[in-house]
Amino acid sequence: MKHMYPLQKNKGFVILFAVLVSSLILLISAGIFNIVQKEVVLSSYARESQRAFYAADSALECALYADVSGAVVTPTGPGTPFSANAPADGVFECAGDSIASTYLETSGGTADYDYPFVFRYYNTYNTNDNSCAYVLVEKNLKSTDLSMIETRITAVGFNICTDSSGVYSGDVNIPDFDNPTLLERRLSIIYTQ
Repeated sequence: MKHMYPLQKNKGFVILFAVLVSSLILLISAGIFNIVQKEVVLSSYARESQRAFYAADSALECALYADVSGAVVTPTGPGTPFSANAPADGVFECAGDSIASTYLETSGGTADYDYPFVFRYYNTYNTNDNSCAYVLVEKNLKSTDLSMIETRITAVGFNICTDSSGVYSGDVNIPDFDNPTLLERRLSIIYTQ
């Protein structure tokens, strides 16, 4: 005689319960992973912001040194690479490298400054840094006898830069605008000589 077992109505309950618990654990894990990932990104922004700030600061100091001391390789005017008396392109020494400055003759300057100069700066001592900066040096004659010249230097530092071919090595003086982690820091100084 065959033994018949009664039909149980709760078959599969354990599997359903296991899938439900697994789904809850997976959902909680995904939430924790998302929070951790955002925290890692936020903490890296502090480091990257510092790199951009130091690039701007180094470039500003370089321009200030070149303007005040006249660290000229190819003179552009009497005693300074950024001259309002005889504005022209020039090359000056800074951070162990020759830096070319360009006089923006056709720009006409800005509302307050008539003689704008620009140059690009990158860290020559630590080429693994990949930071760079753009510098704008603006001059204006404050008196008719050329004795007082007001200068404004604005340096914009970037944390991630490439060279002209898009490589992160060598002359890294072009900001990588396609990189979502690119940060910019700006410093400015105004003085009268």
